[in-house]
Amino acid sequence: MKITFLGTGTSQGVPVIACNCPVCLSTDERDKRLRTSIHISHRNNSFVIDSGPDFRQQMLRAKINDLTALIFTHEHKDHVAGMDDIRAFNYVLQKKLIFIVH
Repeated sequence: MKITFLGTGTSQGVPVIACNCPVCLSTDERDKRLRTSIHISHRNNSFVIDSGPDFRQQMLRAKINDLTALIFTHEHKDHVAGMDDIRAFNYVLQKKLIFIVH
């Protein structure tokens, strides 16, 4: 099993727009974090937990080209806003994906 942290930021990501705190103004790359999401790869299956507004960028950055299921922890915007980008997987892979809502 392989687990990849796609995003570890807040619901707004880091840096936060218009914030002048030391973290948001930091030039340290570790302070540039996308919204929370993880990818799990296990036995030829590919799962993503939560697809926020950064979903497309996260998939491209992690070079994830296959997806079996998308799991939602809850229905807040910062966890579901990227769901529309699933269409690319449907089109390229020519298969339906499983959606799980916890």
